Amino acid sequence: MPTPASDHPSRPLPGHVAVIGAAGGLGQGILKICRAEGIGFTAIVRSRPERITDVPAGSRVAVVTSLADRIALTDAFTGTDAVLAVMGATSTSYDRSTLLSANIESMEAAMADSGVDRILIINTMVAAPPGSPMTRVMRFFSWMPGTIGRGATEQQAVVDAIGNGSFSSLRWTLVRAGVNAKGKDEPPVASRDWDGSLNSWFPVSYEAMGRWMLEEAAANQFVYAAPLVSRRRK
Repeated sequence: MPTPASDHPSRPLPGHVAVIGAAGGLGQGILKICRAEGIGFTAIVRSRPERITDVPAGSRVAVVTSLADRIALTDAFTGTDAVLAVMGATSTSYDRSTLLSANIESMEAAMADSGVDRILIINTMVAAPPGSPMTRVMRFFSWMPGTIGRGATEQQAVVDAIGNGSFSSLRWTLVRAGVNAKGKDEPPVASRDWDGSLNSWFPVSYEAMGRWMLEEAAANQFVYAAPLVSRRRK
């Protein structure tokens, strides 16, 4: 089977990336593209490094038990071109050590220590850009119980933090993504807003989104921006 978007011209790709949340669906999709394209990766996991298999020469798995651990993060980021933060809401999401919103300061410091200044952060399509009011849809999901509510609350907290100046020393991109396990294997389109955009609300696959994020890590088309990234409108 061809790699998603392999029949479309690709933009330049980074040489080595750090992937936080590498064991999740999108994280695994990113690693799959890395293997196919010869991109080195540092797969950052909280536990059970054996979940990351087929690690090519020049790539590695780093266990970082807490996002507050600046030393461990610095070691994991060193030698990479960009950091891709693709954590989702899980059963551990009550633990502050796993939350990006609670540990942005240590993340930013570790990136400075390691000499890496490019970061892409996954978020939801229903989020407003940083600095804008919370959307009604996001507010609705944040009120829901369980994992959905925790995930929406965390995603909004990251948006709010960036809007208040977090990651200001870095070249950040907040990817408002349409992506899930049942998404189509087709290249997504990216737009800065819905007005006049080619986007639909329909998701793409983890591999297709992973390729787009890797390409953007090198292309830098959406630095200091929160693009909508989803399937093309038919």
